[in-house]
Amino acid sequence: MEVYLISNNLYENNLSYNDLKDIELKKLTRPLSIEGENLAKALSLNEYLNDVSAIYSSLASSSLGTAKYLAERVNKNIMVDENLNDCKIGELGNKNLKMVKFMQNHDFNIKLTNGESLEEVATRIEKVIGKIVGLNVNNKVAIFTHKRTILGYLIRHGDTGYNLDDNLIVEFNEKVIYNESEKDMDIIKITFEDKRIVNMDVIDF
Repeated sequence: MEVYLISNNLYENNLSYNDLKDIELKKLTRPLSIEGENLAKALSLNEYLNDVSAIYSSLASSSLGTAKYLAERVNKNIMVDENLNDCKIGELGNKNLKMVKFMQNHDFNIKLTNGESLEEVATRIEKVIGKIVGLNVNNKVAIFTHKRTILGYLIRHGDTGYNLDDNLIVEFNEKVIYNESEKDMDIIKITFEDKRIVNMDVIDF
């Protein structure tokens, strides 16, 4: 069985909110940029997703906006699950996102008020992917989610460490499958046998 964890990171940044202060609602409703839409279209045509039997997505517009092209091409419904949503940031106060991510990457239990820690994300995503795997044994599945959510899953199943710049990396079978580099799209292919992970690969796209 193959599971593809996919995060399209090309959002529309040219947005101005008059009164909306809820950062989580902003994240959920933030659409893909034109470049992100084009990337989603290109991904849907990739041959390794030809025989996808099930498509799952978070509630976010960016995830749904990426999944829709593949769903249309392979004629599948998108199964939406809020447990695939991005890591909840919480109340930033005088901190910024970069600072919070750095702190959380060095202590997986750190979280802000009303936010989530990476360990909590790991528990959430572990449960939902376990359910998806159980429902789709011996099939190929595409899951459209978020970079931090993917990270939560990987820290449970890979070996964590830090590079010379003190940035978090995750390895599986001595291969780096996660680092802090900013990519237009993150795709992790996970191979299961008898519901057990036997391999992970980074798909360059």
